[in-house]
Amino acid sequence: MLLEFRKSSYSGHQDNCVEVAPILTFRKSSYSSGGDNCVEVAQVAPAFRKSSHSSSQENCVEVADLPTGAAIRDSKNPDHGFLPIGASEWSAFAQLIAARPSLL
Repeated sequence: MLLEFRKSSYSGHQDNCVEVAPILTFRKSSYSSGGDNCVEVAQVAPAFRKSSHSSSQENCVEVADLPTGAAIRDSKNPDHGFLPIGASEWSAFAQLIAARPSLL
């Protein structure tokens, strides 16, 4: 991804300024009212990787870190979407698997 930097609106007119580059595209939330005070949202695509517990065969599970937990998907059908899992649920799952690897 090629980033395009611009001078921040918080920078002064001197030589030492802050430059910023947008990496997300925000849009007004459908839950915002028509006034000036609205909520903007941006969708972040998860970066999936093969789970370390998957075999080397075709049937594997892919995982991705999310700001609120993790996501899992089937590597054979990545276009079918993913299942987001909250941080506390993911932590409990990881602890269970670490304690009882025979469940895999």
